[in-house]
Amino acid sequence: MNVSVIIPCHNSSKYIAQTVESVQAQTLPDIEIVFIDDGSQDNTVEAIRQIIARADNVAMKLICQKNAGVAAARNRGIAEARGHYILPLDADDLIESGMLEECFARLEGDLESAIAYTDRSDFGDINRDVDAGVFELERLKYFNQLTYCSLYRKSLWTTLGGYRVNVSGFDDWDFWIAAASRGYRAVHIAQPLVKHRRRRDSTLWSLLDSYEALFAHIILNNAGAYSQDELEAARRFELSKESSPILKASKFVYINRYYEGYPCAC
Repeated sequence: MNVSVIIPCHNSSKYIAQTVESVQAQTLPDIEIVFIDDGSQDNTVEAIRQIIARADNVAMKLICQKNAGVAAARNRGIAEARGHYILPLDADDLIESGMLEECFARLEGDLESAIAYTDRSDFGDINRDVDAGVFELERLKYFNQLTYCSLYRKSLWTTLGGYRVNVSGFDDWDFWIAAASRGYRAVHIAQPLVKHRRRRDSTLWSLLDSYEALFAHIILNNAGAYSQDELEAARRFELSKESSPILKASKFVYINRYYEGYPCAC
């Protein structure tokens, strides 16, 4: 099995069929989709079962669990995945038809890299192409330069111990920092091959109020990547909710980079 596409779902019935169609249209053969229903309360499970019943060109599997968050859902799906490579995909996003083939070819031809990532194309509330940043620890540890939807070797997930569940929602950012701090390398494909749906009811909007707490967890999760002053600032926030310049600055960058184009981001 070349690639396992991991799709966590929570009340995702509105978009899941379109997301699956984008995976079925991939030019890379020998892939599978692993759905993890994370305690949906709508008809997501029924919709997925209907998709699986109609599938004829991509292997599919459904796992159901009580609601535990995106990170736990991804970990559950990856643990049961058969592919040598993993692609996390949210249940409302899309990938261009050549995305998996392009990323797979780059990693197969570059054994020193563990991750292949692309630029992204936003659609929905905002329509624009966004260039990815550099996979470099000194940049990643203050702002996430990569889309979560990047192809990586399953052995990387195993070595890192999976996604950490205390930063669910920003677990991909934490994962990239953990990889970079251990010396893993990534290759950038400068094409917008990930299509990211922008909508005001998405998970990322709900994370704004808890941004500083999540970033403090990321700092403490990856203590070796940060200075003593930064570690102390994270500990102070956890103990007393006292903010600091590093936490405030990171949130400012996040709002201005990710929410650019919205009338109000806060």
